[in-house]
Amino acid sequence: MGEPTHRDNINAELSGFFTSNGSRSPVAGGSFAFTEADMRAIIKNWADLAHSYQDSLRNADRMARIKPPAEDFASRWHAGAANRSGESYKGYLENNQNYCFKQAQLFQKALDEYLDIEHANVTGMNTTAPHSPQPGI
Repeated sequence: MGEPTHRDNINAELSGFFTSNGSRSPVAGGSFAFTEADMRAIIKNWADLAHSYQDSLRNADRMARIKPPAEDFASRWHAGAANRSGESYKGYLENNQNYCFKQAQLFQKALDEYLDIEHANVTGMNTTAPHSPQPGI
């Protein structure tokens, strides 16, 4: 019953992703612009997400240390399968944690480079600009 409204909301949200020439590529002629505050928020979000994965890793460690409830074949087999699944899940969490930390580092590097360029530009303008009003300017 609410499906057309839901579909309209999705279309409205996605409308900015498409260009007027019919191309479905969101990068066709587009650009990104972030403020220093935006960059700092993005860095914090990536780092927070990485720390969340770290917390999940600590909790998931128990998933890879299941002991069989008995010493029969089926109990040992099921505990072994659960432990392999737990190890696989831990690998997934580690991979995502590393990815998030790497993204935070990349954004930090971009911010540092931007701030270095801004600092150099301001310093350059301050050293070359005359310190008093010039006639005719």
